Amino acid sequence: KREWVLESVIRYIKVIGGASGREGVLIGLKNGSVYEVFVNNPFPILLISNIQGSVRCLDLSMTKRKLAVVDEKNTCLVYDLKTKELLFKENNANSVAFNTEMEDMLCFSGNGMLSIKTGNYPTHHQKLKGSIVGFNGAKIFCMHNLTMSPIDVPQSASLYRYLEDRNFDKSYQVACL
Repeated sequence: KREWVLESVIRYIKVIGGASGREGVLIGLKNGSVYEVFVNNPFPILLISNIQGSVRCLDLSMTKRKLAVVDEKNTCLVYDLKTKELLFKENNANSVAFNTEMEDMLCFSGNGMLSIKTGNYPTHHQKLKGSIVGFNGAKIFCMHNLTMSPIDVPQSASLYRYLEDRNFDKSYQVACL
C-alpha cells in the first residue's frame, strides 16, 4: 500500500508496534539518520540526523522519549528526543536495548561484557557473550551463535544507588523488577 524513499541505505530496522493499522518501525540508516515510520503515514519522521557514521543498532525507551543508538564505531549514544541532547555516551558496544518496564534503565553489550546503565549512575558491568536483543524487568534476552537465551541479571547495584540517594520511589520500582 505504501512506499517510503529515504536518503540512504537502511542498516537497521526495529519494530516498535502500535495500534492495529498504525504500527511503527525505527529505521537506522547508513548515513547516521534515524527515522520513525508508521504504516498509516506517508511521511517518515526524522528523529536524529547527527550520528557520525552508520547505525548498527537502536532502541526506543518505553515512553518514546529517549533513543539509544550504536554506531559503526561501537559507540552507544543515548539522546533525549525532545531536546535532541546527547545524554550518555559509552564505547565498546555492539547492541543496545532499553528496559521495557523502567524508563531510565538500558543495557548494551560488547567485547564480552554486558553493561547496565540506570539513571545518571555509573554503568554496572558483568561478563556476557552475545548480543542483546531485549531487556524486560530483570531479564535480558541475548543472542549468541544460533541460540536466544533469557538471562536473569541482578538489579541490586541500581537498587542500592537509589537507596543511597534516598530515592525510595525509584528503589521500590527497581525492587519490583
